[in-house]
Amino acid sequence: MTPQHCKQVLLIGNSRWHWGERDAFGMRFHHGLPDLARLDGELGGWAAVGAVPAQLMSAALERRITLSDVPLKGCPPWLGVDRAIGAWAGWTRSLDLSLDLSSGLLLVDAGTVLSITVLSPDGEFVGGQLIPGYRLQLLAMTQGTEALPEMVFAAPGQERFPKDTVAAMRRGVLQSMVSLVQEAQRACGGRLWLCGGDAELLATELRSSSPQLQLDPELQLRGLFDLLDASG
Repeated sequence: MTPQHCKQVLLIGNSRWHWGERDAFGMRFHHGLPDLARLDGELGGWAAVGAVPAQLMSAALERRITLSDVPLKGCPPWLGVDRAIGAWAGWTRSLDLSLDLSSGLLLVDAGTVLSITVLSPDGEFVGGQLIPGYRLQLLAMTQGTEALPEMVFAAPGQERFPKDTVAAMRRGVLQSMVSLVQEAQRACGGRLWLCGGDAELLATELRSSSPQLQLDPELQLRGLFDLLDASG
């Protein structure tokens, strides 16, 4: 399938659907609740970690991208296809940009779940870590306690130790995520890539300690296009 023919890709996540569209003017990305109305004959390929509707399975099963289609070395059979696509895309883009990969690569996908994926200096899967993402951690606090308030999922302010309860919840969750990423990078030393819906939120906090981080919230969708282009 040539780049001109592959005009649309879909990644079904844990809580949202993620669409990539491509034409002569570039790429556009959309994220939202499941929407079967967007399915049409332009769908070049799709991958899923969340629930797949029967309509998609029957209409486009042959266009599904699975873990076996991702040329990432050392992939265990249980690895989520989104993590594999993201790590492979980060690795190949680092090579294209002539970035230093002598210490490997550290991919942080800040989605519903924050996943850390580590690649060795030769691009092989090493392992990773998983924790609840920004919104999921805040939901756990509001739903698991009697006294904490309902949450509006905004970014935290810059104050390190807020007096306001909601602000303190937001700051505490974000700081826990930032600290995890910083510790992971200290442990592996790999080139840091950030992707996912909360990637920019993390990048704002991490740039001072990792000025050379690579930020691409749409890394997996770009990787889907790359896989389809490479497969022809």
